[in-house]
Amino acid sequence: MRPLSALAGIAALAAPLVAPLAASAQALPPTLELTYTTYAGGFTTLSLITDFSLSPGGYRVSLSYRTVGAVGFFLPGHDAVSAEGAWDGGTVRPAEFESEGAWNGNSYDVVMDYPDGSPEVQRLEPSQTSIREPVPASLRQDTIDTGSAMALLLHRMVDGGRCDLSARVFDGRRLMVLASREAGTETLAPTVRSFFHGPAIRCDVTGKLLAGFLRADDLARRNRVRQGAVWFARPIPGLPLLPVRIEFDNRWFGAATMYLTNVTAGPRTLPAPQTDLALGPQPAVPPPAGARH
Repeated sequence: MRPLSALAGIAALAAPLVAPLAASAQALPPTLELTYTTYAGGFTTLSLITDFSLSPGGYRVSLSYRTVGAVGFFLPGHDAVSAEGAWDGGTVRPAEFESEGAWNGNSYDVVMDYPDGSPEVQRLEPSQTSIREPVPASLRQDTIDTGSAMALLLHRMVDGGRCDLSARVFDGRRLMVLASREAGTETLAPTVRSFFHGPAIRCDVTGKLLAGFLRADDLARRNRVRQGAVWFARPIPGLPLLPVRIEFDNRWFGAATMYLTNVTAGPRTLPAPQTDLALGPQPAVPPPAGARH
């Protein structure tokens, strides 16, 4: 089990930040590390740490997550994902992608590179051809990986503060389309699960599997469009808007919410989190509208 919808949410982690961002990628700290805790049905289910580095020439993104609490006891699992590449106009040019983890006692590993701009799978363990349909090479062309999708969303946020995105994403096993669009501003109420509360920009995210289906899935599952939402705010002064809350649906433990619990940056110490933060003015023209092992 790798929670696909969680990855869709994570791919939105770096997403749609709406603010008067005069800064470019050069203005970000060398690295940013964000820590999140996920709850479903009132229980802690998943812990995630993601860090990323953006430069004028390219990007490096990594994230690691594991099940915790009762879910971690009955369904133990962890995964580590890393990706790097370069900017290519308004999109990304991936160079390397790796995902390594273990779920319910089974190990999984994917390594891909992009020698001609399309993903070439160097390692896929296990192949899972008996339970999952393979993704034809012809459908992999012009796709990006999940980590690169995160980087692209961050890059667009820093350069233009826009939330619109539609990308075909291939993770070595599945091909999906991810899309996001702005859905206005909401006020997040105080909660003991996160240090942040206040106004935040909401982006709605959808994910749909296009290929790499589980052979046992019926037509309804294959056609399902997964829905999620990400709220962005500036939890610490001096940083760009960041995802402070994420809602997504997981086939294992249902509706889940991920809360930002900590932010660290590069070699320097960040100021202490503040509770009452105001968002900057929104763009005059909203962006246009545009999902287990």
